[in-house]
Amino acid sequence: MEAEKAKEKEELVSRGFHELQQRIEELNCELLEEKILTATLQSDLDREERLDEAFKEVVHKFYEIRQQSLGDIEDVSWEDKCGCLLHDSSEMWTFRPGETSTSKYISALEEQVETLRKSLDNLQNKLQMGLEIENHLKKKVRALEKQKIRSEEKLRAQISTFHHYHSQHRLDITSLLDEGFSHIKSAMNMVEEKLKGCSMSERDLNSSQVDDLKFNELEFQDVRINNDDGSDLIFKRNEPCSTTTTTVGNSDASKALALALNEKVETLLLLSQQEERHLLERNVNAAMQKKIEELQRNLLQVFCWVTNEKVKALMELAQLKRDHQLLQEKVNQASRQGKFVGEIAVKRPVQEKDGRLKNLLKTSYLRRWTGIQDSDGNDADTHRDSEVIYADRRPTNSMDYARMKIENATLKESLESMDHLIRAVRRLRLSLLKVKESAASEGTEYCSSESLDTIINEANQLKTALGSSLPLSWSAEADSGSFSERVEIDVNGHSTGENMDFVSAAGFEMVELLVFIAQLLKEDKCS
Repeated sequence: MEAEKAKEKEELVSRGFHELQQRIEELNCELLEEKILTATLQSDLDREERLDEAFKEVVHKFYEIRQQSLGDIEDVSWEDKCGCLLHDSSEMWTFRPGETSTSKYISALEEQVETLRKSLDNLQNKLQMGLEIENHLKKKVRALEKQKIRSEEKLRAQISTFHHYHSQHRLDITSLLDEGFSHIKSAMNMVEEKLKGCSMSERDLNSSQVDDLKFNELEFQDVRINNDDGSDLIFKRNEPCSTTTTTVGNSDASKALALALNEKVETLLLLSQQEERHLLERNVNAAMQKKIEELQRNLLQVFCWVTNEKVKALMELAQLKRDHQLLQEKVNQASRQGKFVGEIAVKRPVQEKDGRLKNLLKTSYLRRWTGIQDSDGNDADTHRDSEVIYADRRPTNSMDYARMKIENATLKESLESMDHLIRAVRRLRLSLLKVKESAASEGTEYCSSESLDTIINEANQLKTALGSSLPLSWSAEADSGSFSERVEIDVNGHSTGENMDFVSAAGFEMVELLVFIAQLLKEDKCS
């Protein structure tokens, strides 16, 4: 019975408690409504007070004007001022122009309006002049663009005429060589015919020489008596030998002429080849000069971008250092109240700063910076504990130490990348020099084209590797979004992002130059 009574009392008390809670909630709602009403009334009251103040100032101003016009200065209450102004007649507030301060005020306003109109007209004239200057500059730019297009077309026409002139001269030289060869061939035929005639004459002379010998043997005894006849016979005996010497001299002259013509043809061919080589070297040097100037401009842009990024990084580092100092102050304040509260105060702001301070501390405490690997899988807990301990022990030098480690690792990586890049570019350059030196030899055109293709493929692979590489200093922000935002490479290997590492950018431009030279050499081989 007592338990039932206690339960009934408890139910009654709970019902009363619920009713009291409902009543409290209703009273809270009414209190909120009353607060809202009081706030609106307060705002209305403030607005009315501001209006009253404005009206008081207006009445005071008009009363001062009235008293100045009457020449009487009296200090009265606000109600008396209102009564005086209300009981004044309309003639009291009519002013003639030029006699009161109102007319002066109006004239001053008119002068200001006139000056504003003049300034507006002046500004409109300046604007019109600026528009005219802009139109003139646009026309000038269009004229310069047209002139540039015309000059380019003129240069193309001159280059085409030069190619036509070169081909025409080449055809003329080949025709001259063909004519010389035909002349040499005809001369050789004539010489052969003359040699045949000479051989026939030699046979006739030999037969006549035999007859002369017989005749000389018969008259050998009368040599002393007929001296004149003997001298004639001696002349006739020596005549065949002289004819043979003349034929031999003619054959030697034809051979010398043929050799001279062959040497002349060879010299003409060498001169034409040297002229073509000089023209090719001149074109290659001009293209290389243009590419070097473009690379210098790109390097200047890269250096400017690097300085801007360095300034941004320093600003972010200073901001993070300030946040770290504030966090350290909060930790010190919370540590006075208790250890548990201090741990919560240390861990909570670290997780709320968009991950920047946590990432920076992470980069300063990564095991790879110091070369120590944790065999256990509790890297995250040990990292948090080390963060708290390091923040308690060294609050001032942690950021500088992490920054120095990041900069040291970035410098080492840049030096290694530069060394590897220099070796690869030197190897490709030496390969190009070998191809250029072997291009002069005969029968190596197919091999040189294959070697140029291999050099171009290796350069494209190196370019792809440079474009897809990231510096070690970006490990604090290493996620999929940052990689897609910082480095973007299209299908052909050309870089479309603007946040590439300066070492990669310089290597990219050097590899582009090597590919360009290899393509020029390949086109020269094809032509």
